[in-house]
Amino acid sequence: MSIQTPPAPTFDEAAAFVLPFDKFQGQTLAQAHAADPAYVRWLAKQMVPRNDLGRTIKAMAAAYLAGVNQPRTNGRPKANGNGHKSPQKQAPVPTPDGEKKTHPRIYTQITRSAILHIEDALAIGKVRLFMISYQRGQGAKATAVHYLDVEDARVLAFDLAVRGALAEKFTDFKGSPTGLNGKPLSRVFKLEDRGQGQRAPIVFQVSQGPGEVVGEGAIKPAGKPTVEIAMLLTRWQARRLGHALQSYLQAWDTARMIAR
Repeated sequence: MSIQTPPAPTFDEAAAFVLPFDKFQGQTLAQAHAADPAYVRWLAKQMVPRNDLGRTIKAMAAAYLAGVNQPRTNGRPKANGNGHKSPQKQAPVPTPDGEKKTHPRIYTQITRSAILHIEDALAIGKVRLFMISYQRGQGAKATAVHYLDVEDARVLAFDLAVRGALAEKFTDFKGSPTGLNGKPLSRVFKLEDRGQGQRAPIVFQVSQGPGEVVGEGAIKPAGKPTVEIAMLLTRWQARRLGHALQSYLQAWDTARMIAR
């Protein structure tokens, strides 16, 4: 009986692979390599895998480094007139929402099937919610992003931190007129309290998909979302998250007042 070895990941697959834990949790291998090349080299050459997920990460890191050392054009090595490989700068892998810059991390919550990163986008008056769904042993399955107005973030953080509950279901519609292959992209964030009697009553949900421009630039969903990620939190987990976000926003307000 022959044992078939699974095919090695391609460079593109490796570059877009989202790290599920450690110092670059939630970032792609390409982003991690740009920030700390030695860390990716360690993953590829020195890390000792303990399970299938570890072996996947190691294989992805090795494939990425191999691609970096062998520049490509349209998926194939580029050669010069002498038949030797010519150096070529690799294009950066975009983040899930097409942004080029990173955002300072405020708080991270991890459950068995999802990761929520709350990030600082306060320069534009927003709090960035970056959600990742994953399956243990298989890595990330999907990502979704939402931008919450800082005024709404203050109220929600207060309710979670101080009251430990939500007075009502919160739904926020956002989007981009050219965010989905040049077409409108709808983003929807829902925060709900399912009430007493539930072990994990607080529900975070971010979805995105086709959108339609209405009114003066507003975006509404147009059909079923292409990505929908939900996370269930206990009240204790929700309170910890609320306190972290509330403290960060208060510190930001204080820094702005001092700067004035």
